[in-house]
Amino acid sequence: MRLNSGQVLLSASDLNTFLGCRHATTLDFRRSILGEPLEPAAGDEGQLLVQRRGDEHERQHFEELRAAATGEVVWLRDRALDPGLRLTEEAMRRGVQLIFQGVLADGGAWHGYADFLVKVAGHSALGPWAYEVHDTKLARSLKAKFAIQLALYADLLTRTQGTEPPALRVVLGDGTMATLQARDYRYYVRHAMRRLETAVAHTGQDPGSATAPEPCAACSECGWQERCDTEWEAADHLHRVANIRSSQIASLREAGVSTLAALAALPEGIRVPGIAPEVLERLRGQAALQDAVREDPEARRHVLLDPGPGRGFARLPRPDPQDLFFDMEGDPLYPDGGLEYLFGVEGPEGFRAFWALEAAEEKRAFEEFMDHAVMAMAASPGARIYHYNHYETTALKRLAQRHATREAELDTLLRGQRFVDLYVIVREALRISEPRYSLKNVERFYRPARDGEVGTAGDSIVAFERWLELRDQGILDGIEAYNRDDCVSTRELRDWLLTLRPESLPWAGLVRDEEDPERKARREAEEADAAAIRTQLVEGAPEAERPYRELVAHLAAFHRREQKPGWWAMFDRQNRDTEELIEDAECLGGLEAMGEPFPIARSIAREYRFPRQDTKLRPGPAMDAATLEPLAIDRLDANARRVVLKRGRNKEPLPDRLSVAPGGPLDDKVLRAAVRRFADSVAAGEARFPALEALLRREAPRLIGRVPGEAVRRPGETTLEAAVAACRDLKDSHLFVQGPPGTGKTWTASRMILDAIGRGLRVGVSALSHKAIVNLLRGVEAAAREAGVTIRGYKKSDPDSPENHVAGTMITDIFDNAVPADFQLIAGTAWLFAREDNEGLVDLLFVDEAGQVSLANLVATGTAARSIVLVGDQMQLGQPIQGSHPGESGLSVLEYLLQGAAVVPPEWGLFLGESYRMHPALCAWVSEAIYDGSLTAHASCDRQELLLGDGCHPALVPHGLKFREVAHEGCSQRSDEEVAEVAAIWHDLMRQCWRDRQGRERPVTVEDVLVVAPWNVQVNALRAALPPEARVGTVDRFQGQEAAVVLVSMATSAAGDIPRGIPFLFSRERLNVAVSRAHCLAVVLASPRLLEVPCATVEDLRLVNTLCHVHAAGQ
Repeated sequence: MRLNSGQVLLSASDLNTFLGCRHATTLDFRRSILGEPLEPAAGDEGQLLVQRRGDEHERQHFEELRAAATGEVVWLRDRALDPGLRLTEEAMRRGVQLIFQGVLADGGAWHGYADFLVKVAGHSALGPWAYEVHDTKLARSLKAKFAIQLALYADLLTRTQGTEPPALRVVLGDGTMATLQARDYRYYVRHAMRRLETAVAHTGQDPGSATAPEPCAACSECGWQERCDTEWEAADHLHRVANIRSSQIASLREAGVSTLAALAALPEGIRVPGIAPEVLERLRGQAALQDAVREDPEARRHVLLDPGPGRGFARLPRPDPQDLFFDMEGDPLYPDGGLEYLFGVEGPEGFRAFWALEAAEEKRAFEEFMDHAVMAMAASPGARIYHYNHYETTALKRLAQRHATREAELDTLLRGQRFVDLYVIVREALRISEPRYSLKNVERFYRPARDGEVGTAGDSIVAFERWLELRDQGILDGIEAYNRDDCVSTRELRDWLLTLRPESLPWAGLVRDEEDPERKARREAEEADAAAIRTQLVEGAPEAERPYRELVAHLAAFHRREQKPGWWAMFDRQNRDTEELIEDAECLGGLEAMGEPFPIARSIAREYRFPRQDTKLRPGPAMDAATLEPLAIDRLDANARRVVLKRGRNKEPLPDRLSVAPGGPLDDKVLRAAVRRFADSVAAGEARFPALEALLRREAPRLIGRVPGEAVRRPGETTLEAAVAACRDLKDSHLFVQGPPGTGKTWTASRMILDAIGRGLRVGVSALSHKAIVNLLRGVEAAAREAGVTIRGYKKSDPDSPENHVAGTMITDIFDNAVPADFQLIAGTAWLFAREDNEGLVDLLFVDEAGQVSLANLVATGTAARSIVLVGDQMQLGQPIQGSHPGESGLSVLEYLLQGAAVVPPEWGLFLGESYRMHPALCAWVSEAIYDGSLTAHASCDRQELLLGDGCHPALVPHGLKFREVAHEGCSQRSDEEVAEVAAIWHDLMRQCWRDRQGRERPVTVEDVLVVAPWNVQVNALRAALPPEARVGTVDRFQGQEAAVVLVSMATSAAGDIPRGIPFLFSRERLNVAVSRAHCLAVVLASPRLLEVPCATVEDLRLVNTLCHVHAAGQ
């Protein structure tokens, strides 16, 4: 940031600073532009070394490009802005081959110095050529800030050459070149540029009031951190209260409580809307303890709490000489899901460090640690593994699944409760006068302050990232010293807690393996079986075959791995207190009985009240979170905060107080057995399932009479003709029909099925949900009636779920697994087709909504078929998945086949490219943002529009896409402000009219409006605010449905409020499904702060860019 002839000049580094923290930009402005005497912390020697190495890397790449150049090379390094810009533009107009340190600018605030501008073939305002931007980085993986810088340069370059550069290239520290597309980041960066310009202008007009410091992820790397800490201390900021949430801060501020001292002074028993009473009491007590020591920096106090039986100090086991003290270091910024790079453990033999300096070493390091831990635990029945907070056990579970190794050993340690989380004990047993409950804060009570450059987990990530750039052994030594100190501190913490533990308490006993013997035997047999099939598949296999056979072995264990997170979550909730369960939207915490039990049918029920909370639970099966005893939710009123629970008459009576959690995983034995049969077939070389083998080998469809790799759709064919012809020619293979929203996927598939039945083939229909199956079956019946033919079909249904019955005239429901011998069409979920007696049951299997089907479930289902037709769209809802799976075994079948492609390649299947649903203005956005510009709207859709009266809501326009900003703070899964705005728009719509694509005009009714939200909690709030007949739900409910207007409520306020991470809330697939339900208009309502969510990864940046694209199109 600097001045040039009175103009504030901004750069990519200024933009990245602003995206990390607006207050840092304010301080930079005051220092660099206003000349205030402010100084950030100086860069250390490591940062200066990185800069020197970066310059060397840049120079090396320049020499390589210059040596390869056959045309003119221009060197512009160290040129002033104006002459450098002039020389750069002159060189580009001449068409020089390479420009080093070319200057780019927009004539206003923005400028940049591109490492390299490289001439490529193409068309631009310059002539029959264009320029790409190349940049060099020492890092060995892409980072979001690199993409932001290059997207900014692309925007500036576009202004000069009149076209966007074909690609953006990053030359990484290991010499590899990564390629990015400007369109994937364009809207995020442009929006950020405008915001920064506005912020700078505002700061210039009123420097003292532009921003205030707020804690953020950028603090750990910011030169202004010490200054902000001082300001927070002076302002008595609420974030200094330990374990307070941003939503709680927002509620307290609304109640007039804006400082730690004010919170500490709240009278006991006072209520604050939005915060449960027991939570408020904890926060008040915490603030009071911190407030009591504020005048003395060396003072520290702790209070012993009484958390109830089995909690707090009661969790402490008797010390054992073989006890281990464990700490891990991981880098979440490392590509492809992060890297757990150091496993440190302190034990009777001293400290051991297991390092993994790259992804290929992670499995080995994990195995070495696990073997060490298992051996230590075997040496003493009472030994435990102590750690602080859940990071270690969470990471170990993920690694065991990711690498398919040491799973049984980890399960044994977890079941035996060999891991002891000291954070849980501290949190339950103590209240301390520290602003955080990190290990570094707690250790103030039992050891002197640390020294060393690496002092926190965040510091270790920064240090490891620096090591990735510099490869300096001294950096690793510092990280290991920090890790060793954490392990020692964990031991000292355990010892300190022992001095506080009441002597009257019993020791926490070692949990013996209390599994049911039959279940234990079954589990051990499954584990041995998995190891055996892997050996049969992989050992001795030719090198070229190993990846395929590894995949099959991983698929054979998919369902076992997929269930584990569900079981782990169940047992984890047993250790949570009521406050944590209230905060967990998967649960319903703090229930208190309102009366005596009463009978309901064959059950005993009881009504409960509960504190205000967000919950995803609905009527249906559930369990007691503490005892894991099953029960059912009969009725739930989230607004009245009342719930009726029921349980069988012969079960334990419902208690006076409890918390409710979701039920356990489904029984998937039949699916496991089917995948195992397939794996046995591969191991034996039997080729019993040729279509599945071809699919898993990613072979193109085998079509009789066609050349391999030939386009599925031949010249002159309509899409339907091509689909039917390909289905006729399909031979022991697979075919994919991709149907974007409104393109007639069900219509096309129905006619393919009818043609196959007419040729005497036995056809199967399956999908993840009964709803999708019923929808396709009704399409088949409609096609049969239209063609004047009759078919015999059956659907396996549940007699207790009439909503999932097809109840057709030609296709009828059956309620057992016996498939009638006379069937022409049979339909059901994977559980039907995976049965061993149904192997080879059908000639042709249609799998609908294939994007939601896991590869393993497709294998289980596909054992029933000779050939398979996948129908769906990988750019709509994906598969629901919980586990971490090795390699590609956790992908959906479409993710696996298409490997990230938005549109199916012509040799792999058919793309239905014309939508009969969306107005062209809306379809144009969906096409550009989701389908690489390949989707068009049918001409008749242009007639569709809202016929709006005077004075309509400002969010309403006749057609297209609209973005509606709704400001709110501290909202995670529910925003009352958005609920109110949605209700206002919805009621306004009820007095409007609309025209359909046939030209018919009619009033808008409740059936013509869909209201969609990502969170069940927001869905419940919206339902309460709208009439009962309003169509409200998550996108999962509405896939396949449509309406004239769609209202999408995002609900979450800002980055710090996102409960499940960026990938879920900003999912391109879910957003596509939501807006593409609309004929005329889609309105996306969101907090404007969602457009400025900081992104650590390139993929997160791409996702947030899509919402920014909505904003750009919807203004």
